[in-house]
Amino acid sequence: MEVGSSVELSRVVAGKREGEKVVWAVGTTNRAKLASVHAVVQRCFPRQTHDVVACEVPSGVRAQPMSAGETQRGALARARAALRCLPHADFGVGLEGGIEHVSLAEEEAKEGKGEGERNDHEEGERYFECGWMAVVERQTGRVGLGSSARFEMSPALMTPILTEGKELAEVMDALTGEQDVRSGLGAMGVLTAGVLDRATAYSHGLIFALAPFLSDTKYWGQHASKS
Repeated sequence: MEVGSSVELSRVVAGKREGEKVVWAVGTTNRAKLASVHAVVQRCFPRQTHDVVACEVPSGVRAQPMSAGETQRGALARARAALRCLPHADFGVGLEGGIEHVSLAEEEAKEGKGEGERNDHEEGERYFECGWMAVVERQTGRVGLGSSARFEMSPALMTPILTEGKELAEVMDALTGEQDVRSGLGAMGVLTAGVLDRATAYSHGLIFALAPFLSDTKYWGQHASKS
């Protein structure tokens, strides 16, 4: 299936006249996040022209979200706030990074595994970071959600967050000796030695968030309606 052809679920995008831009209000001023949005909307809707506008809006969650649910709420709040901030925007976009605690021991206990069967590597306690993305279409109120891949948070990263209440951005700046790492490579880029920077990693999650606006309604049913 050719990208940008097919049955475009978003009538807003498909109905734009030649030369008329699709306007995206993005709830951030972070350069890496904005770069991701620019690249993704052009890739997903190559036949249209786009105007991506940064909006400084609150997330409604903690500065350092500490669960998948909290991070999702932050992304959705940013998308909706961006729409309010820019009344002529067609879509609101929110991107929020957060941390999730995963206990392998708890999961294995739920699965009914005995002590001898469990993976006790460092007691199975892990923290992971990822970005959640939300897209809200103004005309219909339809919502799309997606996430980036996750990467493991090492003790060097998590200890200051858990014991001193620091944000990941602060920890990365301190460890690298650089300023505003999150607007460039991001933690993802630093930890992968530049192989996968934040903008690229976030682009995957944003494409997934746009999926309800790209593919046929038969794949979504009522899921892609207002949330």
